[in-house]
Amino acid sequence: MDAIAFDCIRREAGGKGVAGRHRAEGRLPAVLYGHGIAAPIAVSTDPVQFAKGLQNPKGFNALFQVNLPGEPSVPVLVRDVQRDAISRAIIHVDLVVPDVERPIVAIVPVNLTGKSIGITTGGRLRKPYREIKLRAKPAEIPSEVLIDITNLDHGDGIMASQLPLPEGVEPVFDRDYLVVKVLKPRGKVKTEEEAPKKGKK
Repeated sequence: MDAIAFDCIRREAGGKGVAGRHRAEGRLPAVLYGHGIAAPIAVSTDPVQFAKGLQNPKGFNALFQVNLPGEPSVPVLVRDVQRDAISRAIIHVDLVVPDVERPIVAIVPVNLTGKSIGITTGGRLRKPYREIKLRAKPAEIPSEVLIDITNLDHGDGIMASQLPLPEGVEPVFDRDYLVVKVLKPRGKVKTEEEAPKKGKK
């Protein structure tokens, strides 16, 4: 997806008093730093525009584009969001400029599609993780990892190394792990082949 743009303006650097004054004026204080920026830049943005930008399929993993008056726009990732303890409204945010050619690690949700043949015959679904870590360039981070479980039967599973990921995207792990599995039904009666043979008396 294309980078989501929102407008920022420079603001004077300062403590909580300066930031509070900007919030009183209906602005969201932020700081901009990262790749290619010599020193952090104090900025502010429209909180409504910012909140709308976050309502995208990738959420905080989206690559945004910050526009500053009279300056080249820069790609940013949203980091270190501070919220009001009571209202949970965003009151400050860090905007980090990444090296767009360098892979980063992101946490991405895992979702399932299809109806497993193993589940339709009494199997149980095991999904240990709701989210997993992926490594990819900022613009290539997927919004989700979608796994089709249609062909999974009893005992079948999918490991992190087997995930259907786009080119340039890879799972992050020190040791391969199970992402989804269809377990056999509880109390399944053993077949004649599975049952141990009794010895002769």
